[in-house]
Amino acid sequence: MEDQINREMAVFEQVCEINELDPQAIEEEAQSRFPDKFKEGKNPERLIWTAFDSRAKSLISQVVQDTNHDAEQLTDKVYTIDGDPAAPAFVINEDAIRSQYSPDKAAEIIDALGQVQLPVTG
Repeated sequence: MEDQINREMAVFEQVCEINELDPQAIEEEAQSRFPDKFKEGKNPERLIWTAFDSRAKSLISQVVQDTNHDAEQLTDKVYTIDGDPAAPAFVINEDAIRSQYSPDKAAEIIDALGQVQLPVTG
């Protein structure tokens, strides 16, 4: 069991490294947002989810800062995250983005979200 947690935490560390995130800051954010998920120790799936979410929100906020939309409001609709350490996924919902923005702004947001990096697993 400990080996599995170590492997899953290695995936989390890789997600942070390739997305230029501070693992300590992500752990703190995850624990403050989802305290129940950490009652029994580390939760690599929630940490991975939080890392992707943090990176995506940061990228979106850089693009939408000059519009009336808040990055926090949009994230539910514009991407989906699966934090499973065995096969983490980040999916951009381009249709939702295009339905809310002008073609130019939608393209900017889609390009920005394309910068979220997935780890090499396997």
